[in-house]
Amino acid sequence: MALCVSSFDPSGRSHEPHTHHEGREGRQEAKAPPVREGRRRRAGPPGRTSGRSGGVRRARGAAGARGGRRPRDPGPGSRPADPASGSASAPRGGQALPEAPAQDPAVEAVRIAEAAQAAFDGLYTRNAPALLRQVELLTGSMPLARHAVHRAFDLAWQRWPEVAVDPDPAGWIRAEAHHHALAPWQQLLPWFRTPPRERSPFQRLPRGTRHAVLLHDGLGLSLRRTAAESQATTSMTRRRIVRGREVLGEAAAARLGDLLDEQPQPEFPAAMVRELSEQWLRIRTVGAVGATLLIALVTAVGLVFGPLSDRVAADRHPAGQRTSAPAP
Repeated sequence: MALCVSSFDPSGRSHEPHTHHEGREGRQEAKAPPVREGRRRRAGPPGRTSGRSGGVRRARGAAGARGGRRPRDPGPGSRPADPASGSASAPRGGQALPEAPAQDPAVEAVRIAEAAQAAFDGLYTRNAPALLRQVELLTGSMPLARHAVHRAFDLAWQRWPEVAVDPDPAGWIRAEAHHHALAPWQQLLPWFRTPPRERSPFQRLPRGTRHAVLLHDGLGLSLRRTAAESQATTSMTRRRIVRGREVLGEAAAARLGDLLDEQPQPEFPAAMVRELSEQWLRIRTVGAVGATLLIALVTAVGLVFGPLSDRVAADRHPAGQRTSAPAP
């Protein structure tokens, strides 16, 4: 049974009637369905933390104390680091960090070429005069000495990546010049040939003996290095040096160092040697390509017209047909 009671306000305003429900059903208040916003962690009383969170914080604090750095929690207004930016925090003022300028490949190639040219020019300036005098003593011909030295530096510039990393670039060029000048076929050329009457006692020695004595007694190289440059065994090189000293005498062999002090100047500067080397390299390359194309053209013509000529010959003289010879 419901009992309606209205309240009267002296101000003259009427209030809504209050309805009281009697019984068990009327005493129950209507409850709104709870709104689910996701799983929330149950907060404890202020000033206390749960056992799990407290243990985690104590573990983090201990780890920071051991590493010498205290863990720092980001503030509520902090911005997470962008993994694509490559830095954990942005610079102050909102300005990006300056990046290293990218090296232009063309500029790098020019720099490497200039460094190679400077190294070659220095090697040529220091060693070309001494090499000219050495080859002149070995052969007795200044034209042959200039040709051999020029060819050695020409080959060195063409193979500069190999020569630049060699432990002894000067020794590499010296070996090339000496072996080219002492080649037997060089004396067959009339403009490089030295008359026998104009040869010194040292130049009348055999080629291997001259080379060994010059390297060991003239340049002061060790026996092992002399054998390596002269491409002979150590025992053979020792016998050549002893034989040369016996023929020339100890005093003459010792004076080779004084003779090497007179060094003539090279015919071309280093820059011209490099330019001539590049020109000859282009000429040889074009010649090799032209010869290859000519051989390929001749081979193709032979493959095309060879079977055709056989077919024409077969048409003129069929198989089984004999030509009758005229009666005498």
